[in-house]
Amino acid sequence: MTEQTDPMSAVQALEQQLAAAPADADLRLRLAHALEALTVSARSVTREGLPVVTSTRQRELCAWAARRILELNVPDARLTTGAQALLTELDAGRRWVWHSQGQVAIAAVVVLGLVAVVLGGLTGVVAVVVAGAVLSSVLLSVLVLRFRRERWRVEAERLAPVIWRPGI
Repeated sequence: MTEQTDPMSAVQALEQQLAAAPADADLRLRLAHALEALTVSARSVTREGLPVVTSTRQRELCAWAARRILELNVPDARLTTGAQALLTELDAGRRWVWHSQGQVAIAAVVVLGLVAVVLGGLTGVVAVVVAGAVLSSVLLSVLVLRFRRERWRVEAERLAPVIWRPGI
């Protein structure tokens, strides 16, 4: 096989070869190394040389490659540990976090809704109670959608100024 410069092309070529010879341990190891190279080239790199995930496409490709490395069941502990660590990092990045700027706005909307409901209840005007509840619910939903994000997206926005190479 000729040396491939594009990691995805190398992976595809090795996958084809492995399909023809699934028991070839050396081929499995070469494929695992090519998959590792693919995860490195896919991710963005900071000025400090740290690989980071900054797009959905990067997340999907890295998750697929890491899972494939583990499926290959190669005897290289560094490769399997690296794949497991990458999957753990990707999984942690899927957790939702609150963007700090939205906390005051959310508190204000909740208080506004409660005030409208209480005033409507005290005055006996059901329309004010309903309008306050509906309006505050809609505003709260908008704020949740705006200020609650996956951790990896918040991290990608934070690191955007120091990205040296953008990846795929």
